[in-house]
Amino acid sequence: MLTEKNKKLIYIISGILSVLLLAIIVTACVLFIPLKGKKYEDIWAGPQQEYVLAEDSVIVEKQADKDFVILQLTDMQLWTSSKDNNAAFEIAEQTIKKTNPDLVVFTGDNVSGVGVPELLKVFIKQIEELAQKYNFLWAPIFGNHDNEMRATPNWSGDQYLKVSRENGGHCLFRKGPTNLGDKYGNLLGNYVINVKEGEQIVQSLYMLDNSAYAKYEKSVVDAAKESEGRSNAERPFPYAQIEWCKWQANNINAIANKQVPSIFFTHCAPYEMGDVIRKYVAGANGKVDGQPSENANSDDLVMQDPEGYWTLPGGYISSEGNDQPSFKPASDVQLDYPVIDGKQLKGIAGRIKYVPGHALYNTGMVDAMKSLGLKGWFVGHDHENDIIFEYDDVIYGYGLKAGPSPKPWNGSYFFGGTTIVMDSNGNITPKHVQFIKAEDYWKK
Repeated sequence: MLTEKNKKLIYIISGILSVLLLAIIVTACVLFIPLKGKKYEDIWAGPQQEYVLAEDSVIVEKQADKDFVILQLTDMQLWTSSKDNNAAFEIAEQTIKKTNPDLVVFTGDNVSGVGVPELLKVFIKQIEELAQKYNFLWAPIFGNHDNEMRATPNWSGDQYLKVSRENGGHCLFRKGPTNLGDKYGNLLGNYVINVKEGEQIVQSLYMLDNSAYAKYEKSVVDAAKESEGRSNAERPFPYAQIEWCKWQANNINAIANKQVPSIFFTHCAPYEMGDVIRKYVAGANGKVDGQPSENANSDDLVMQDPEGYWTLPGGYISSEGNDQPSFKPASDVQLDYPVIDGKQLKGIAGRIKYVPGHALYNTGMVDAMKSLGLKGWFVGHDHENDIIFEYDDVIYGYGLKAGPSPKPWNGSYFFGGTTIVMDSNGNITPKHVQFIKAEDYWKK
């Protein structure tokens, strides 16, 4: 028979266990139960669907007497360090002040890790305050970290829409069709921004979702290891997504009665961009595609600085008040740019630390869009890479990482942003804008 003392002890233990169980349940809810957001479904009917410019794209007006300045900020990756987060916002603000952009594009990984839902709210609040202060529009896309923990793309999209132009804010984000995915999952973060000067469409900006990783079949991974020596998990562009982009471009070109030049913004590099860099780095021994260069020695073709970065000749990140990288351009040498797959690779600026994170196979997005006006493609994701180059009439570029974020995954040389200046004919000129040398931040 239980004594009163034993009964009290059992009650106490039961109470403690109940509290622990409740804490476990609450923690599980906080960490693991997804935030689904408002119910949303938008089915694209295919190329035969009627196209309405003002409904199927976002319209932005460009002043006739000035260039349209896009500032790319990428991989701010707010996380559990308030010091790093404050530095990221400071870098963003100083870069915005310096460049006076019309539009700021955030190419993914705006937040990361534990606390993503709340961090996203902080990110949106701070960027919208900057937009109000400096009078710019802004457009985010998803990166592979943006929907971690409880956040889902639909819920995250709801947060961006709270500060949309329709709701009195400056954010241009729009949820796209929900049936543009493939066997690796659906993607709803696709939208197009059309820049107009009066009645003329000057440029189309494709804000594409390629953020989620793919669970490739073993045969695909084995084939990539054998042929290219890599096994990363970045996903290919789904064929439905490609067809939707073609539908957009065909209708935009028809409305404009011309081929409208376009710029694509994604978090991860397209296969074609990554493949060119992979082949370029593989040819760094003075050979390109296994063949010696006829008119240049290996030092002309490629340089490697003491920190292990490869670079294209003919242009580097300008100092912008900071120290130059440890390598210098060979300005007194007539450079012969390397030829990759029969096409010349032209250097503009930047550094390559490693082969990009790009899909294991090519679904043909670049080829599909080149014939419809593709002129530029800008990405983030690979923190240490900041190369900008031209290949086969398309300018490809990495934005400078816009924040210190978790150090183990951040070996960037500079923190800052990248401007893409557009004239009235849709021609673009990219340029890195440095705010701080990374090693100076880490020394603090």
